[in-house]
Amino acid sequence: MVNAVIYVRPENYSASAARCLDYCTNRRYNVVGIIPGDWTAAMRMLELGSASVVVVSSVEQVEPRPGVEIAPKPSSRRKAGARSAANSARSRWSDNASPATEPAAARHYRY
Repeated sequence: MVNAVIYVRPENYSASAARCLDYCTNRRYNVVGIIPGDWTAAMRMLELGSASVVVVSSVEQVEPRPGVEIAPKPSSRRKAGARSAANSARSRWSDNASPATEPAAARHYRY
């Protein structure tokens, strides 16, 4: 398992740390520390072998070098299956149902 240390700037701590933690979770990294604002400490952990990689939230925070990975911003696009599932549920009630016989639950699927 890869040991990772997360470096974040103190002014963006919560958002940056959350993004980096998600990145580490998705890559199955073992997070050995979160370092706010001390780049030399993060590099020292990398040099000593305490961590195999340093994860940062943006390229502006550091200069690119071996052992440093940048956690990408989360995508705002919806998953492909989410829309088709909603459309199929909506169309299930709108095929040939008249408003008088429509079940109350069907109103939930109308947008």
